[in-house]
Amino acid sequence: MKGNVLITGANRGLGYELVKCFHSNHYQVFPLVRSEEAAIDLMAEYNDRCYPIVADVRLDDCKESIQSTIRNFTDKIDIVINNAGIPGRSRELEKVEPEEISELLNVHCLGVLRVVQAAMAFLQNGDNPRIINVSSRLGSLSKMASAEFRNRKFTYSYRVAKAAQNMLTICMDQEFSKKGICIRAIHPGVFISGPSSLDGDLEVHEAAGHIFRWIDGMEINRSERFIQPGVGELPW
Repeated sequence: MKGNVLITGANRGLGYELVKCFHSNHYQVFPLVRSEEAAIDLMAEYNDRCYPIVADVRLDDCKESIQSTIRNFTDKIDIVINNAGIPGRSRELEKVEPEEISELLNVHCLGVLRVVQAAMAFLQNGDNPRIINVSSRLGSLSKMASAEFRNRKFTYSYRVAKAAQNMLTICMDQEFSKKGICIRAIHPGVFISGPSSLDGDLEVHEAAGHIFRWIDGMEINRSERFIQPGVGELPW
């Protein structure tokens, strides 16, 4: 077995494809999902080295669910992949409800905070511990300020939430590097079938493969902090 990996948002899309990649490459996988039904489906598909966690990263009690499940099988986590996310809705300021921005901040930013807090003791026991936050090019202040996406009409809430997540990543990196824990933000690429598919060039399974190979072979001393695996570094 190569190590233990915790993956949030693991029942579909990129998270599900990451579970497949890591499991098929001999990792022990802890997929975090929101429903018992999703957990049962994963257990039916993988009869070993896969231990689903039923929890909602939007709620504080997810921390106890994460810790109790992991504790049943191991005392260490080597990789945490914060992939859980939801899309925004409103693309014009007049239609943006504060509740929408609050909802996305809770998932993309506070959800990451909760998961990392829950996993910290296990990470400190891990071999080459790594935290990977699945961000987005839309969270880059530099790209937004350059007007690269001026006419694309992306949602306010998603861009704000991913920018906040990026700042959280920077703050954690400045603290955790002293503890030997590597943390990175990644843009997974633009999916052909996704909401940004106007310039999409990747199938989800292809993106998962790029991400797996990058994480599996990470050089923790490299200076890049925000990158697209298989492509290169992005500006904050």
